[in-house]
Amino acid sequence: MPPSGQHLTDREAALLTEYELIRNEVKKMGGLIAEINEEELDALTQSMRAVEQKLALVYTVFRSSIYAHINQNGAPDQAEDPSPAFAEPFQTNCPPFD
Repeated sequence: MPPSGQHLTDREAALLTEYELIRNEVKKMGGLIAEINEEELDALTQSMRAVEQKLALVYTVFRSSIYAHINQNGAPDQAEDPSPAFAEPFQTNCPPFD
């Protein structure tokens, strides 16, 4: 409220009216959110959990099929001997331990 003896301009009155409309909408949204939290949150959580479990299963099956495919066909850049780099003994410039 303005101090006594002052009147609101049209712009100020319109601003306060818009503020009141926004406040009422925010109160409605708060009520809807509270209703969703009380009633629908458990059902939503359960269905999201079911989706999460199915997604984990699909991911596991996908990874295992990729692993099986690679093992069946062999890696494209894999040579006959899987560790040719370790065929020679390791060389170092350090003196041997006594």
